[in-house]
Amino acid sequence: MMRPPTPPESELLRRAVAGEREARAALLEAHGPVVWGLCRRLCAEPEDAYQEIWEKLFRRLGQFDPQGSATLRTWVARVAHHHLIDRERTRRRRGEVAPVEELPPVESGECRVGFRLELVRVEEALTRLVPEQQRVVLAHCVHGVPMKDIAADEGVALGTVKARLHRARAELFRLVRRSP
Repeated sequence: MMRPPTPPESELLRRAVAGEREARAALLEAHGPVVWGLCRRLCAEPEDAYQEIWEKLFRRLGQFDPQGSATLRTWVARVAHHHLIDRERTRRRRGEVAPVEELPPVESGECRVGFRLELVRVEEALTRLVPEQQRVVLAHCVHGVPMKDIAADEGVALGTVKARLHRARAELFRLVRRSP
């Protein structure tokens, strides 16, 4: 059974803002993996954070400007990233410390074994970075969020974000080279 073609993103966005369930489900299907990936890597309770983020995204969907410089995917990733930063700040204020949970193995039958092993090593090394470095690597390198936007979201100077990214890349390189 073939799926009907999805409407252009602007039409889908308009319908989702209007509250249409099918349009919201299509946005969730299209952008859910980005949000889940961030939650899984940056949060001790990824399921809760995922739900919170989508509630926030659907409330703020009307604020997205399709004519602006950001794509919907980038905007979704930025809202998710910012929410996870706020969650971490709240956790710190309350005195709770939660380590980033371990990443499950890669589940792709199409990957070559060598590539798959390398990906697992990189993801494992990513879990060993400090949270500030993890967030910068995931936001910038994986989801394409500009460094100036990350700086604004994190509430730090652009130079701080650049330094975190530089240190994170160096540490990832060291960790991946060291692992068997």
